[in-house]
Amino acid sequence: MKLKLILLLLIGSTTAVLAQSPKRKNRYPVGTFHQKNQNITGISVGLYSGFDDNEDRNVHTNGIRLEPIGMGIAVPLIPSSPISETEGQFKATMAAPPSEVINGFNLSPAGTVCDCITNGVSAGLIGQINKQVNGISASLMMNFSESTNGIQLAMFNESYAMNGLQIGISNTGRSARGLQIGLVNESDNLKGVQIGLWNVNKKRKLPIINWNFKD
Repeated sequence: MKLKLILLLLIGSTTAVLAQSPKRKNRYPVGTFHQKNQNITGISVGLYSGFDDNEDRNVHTNGIRLEPIGMGIAVPLIPSSPISETEGQFKATMAAPPSEVINGFNLSPAGTVCDCITNGVSAGLIGQINKQVNGISASLMMNFSESTNGIQLAMFNESYAMNGLQIGISNTGRSARGLQIGLVNESDNLKGVQIGLWNVNKKRKLPIINWNFKD
């Protein structure tokens, strides 16, 4: 009886999720990520993107996403960090479906500001703000991501959840699992190693090298 109830609940929840997600049309080999509900296999192109609540595009790119004019140019001008400040905010942000999913390369000369999940490489010159990157995220100046699983590279890096490696002048991982290398490294909840001029975690503050492997 319990097994039947569990199966019914799973079927019902799956049906509800599918009902909320419009079917995506397939596009080959070029499409635009501004057109909603698309599966683009090849190259997807657009002029800009953002975190507008009305921009629930439901676009999946399998290949290369190109953004010649990106909002990353404005990232150094933001007055405060766009990353979640609390665990509740982080969980709510991650629970919401992303506007875009990129499997491959997300490339922009200026940088990307996108409610995106990138599985692969996300790169831009000036600044980036992503929802999640599984792979490599690289920028010349500033690099923000709610969740990073892999490598984050920039002068200034910040992730709420960082699993992997951060390399920059300043690295911040609210919850960091791995290695931070920079002049200044900071983590509220570190399991790993920090190497830099000044290193801060919940256990101690030390120059050169710091660490923590316990909760």
